[in-house]
Amino acid sequence: MELRSFRFWRHVGAGAAVIAVASLSACGRPTGDFGRAAPSYMHDDLMPAAGNYMAHQARREPVSSFPYTDDEVELRNRAWNFVRAPHVRDWWLDTLVEGERTRILPMLTGNGQMDASVAAMFPKFALPLLNPAYDARRYHDFLLSDAYAGSDTRWNKVIADASADTDLIPPFCAVAARVRKADIERLQVFYRQGETDAAFRANAEARVLENESTISWVWRALGYRAASYRYAIDRFEIEIPSANLFAANQAYNALVFSECHDAAPLKSVDTHHPLRSRLMQEPDPFDGPVPQK
Repeated sequence: MELRSFRFWRHVGAGAAVIAVASLSACGRPTGDFGRAAPSYMHDDLMPAAGNYMAHQARREPVSSFPYTDDEVELRNRAWNFVRAPHVRDWWLDTLVEGERTRILPMLTGNGQMDASVAAMFPKFALPLLNPAYDARRYHDFLLSDAYAGSDTRWNKVIADASADTDLIPPFCAVAARVRKADIERLQVFYRQGETDAAFRANAEARVLENESTISWVWRALGYRAASYRYAIDRFEIEIPSANLFAANQAYNALVFSECHDAAPLKSVDTHHPLRSRLMQEPDPFDGPVPQK
């Protein structure tokens, strides 16, 4: 699936963005075979275009009009597997994630840690819906629902989910490493050439920031998943004791000790520019394992 540029949105009024936001309330991204994203004009074209417009105009976030490289497309497609809740479509997070992916919503940190400037963009009645969205207790509550009957079934679900996440990390890291290396080279060439075109420079730096935001988003999402698994394991150890505890802890440890390799951490990039400090504000999978909350 190819991501489209937002350039055609320049001539579309802000009213269409409002329509897209309204549609978001009922729009999780459609899923096809094997849990992969299914093609959709609404989700692949209209909502990302609206989101880029809102990110740039309403939130003053950097938005690049550069075309995506093949690796940048793959990075975003692989990211989607991680940022969805491990209990997909059972609650509001599925919709929030689609809002974040398309940039209609800012990337929310969860656990009530919304930045004040971000909170100011929403009406007060909406904040209770946004702040608790990444509550790690929700996964445990979901497993105790009627969807999963039997203690072994619940334990096996935790083990399978954590193991599946761990298995998907190496291929994600491989494409993230290629994107990171290309971005480091992009910045080095850009500064070496001494490019003076302000718009071109803004586009180049915006694309690096967009890529790094995607990579960090995945690492934060994995931290949320790890916290969800840890909470479920700790509660199940008391609620439904099982010999599966050892296997569950093994699966959890394999996840939280996962790390990306074969690319430089952002702190090693000498750009002599404020961009560097902005990039380093987020978790970097090339600089440490999956965050434990």
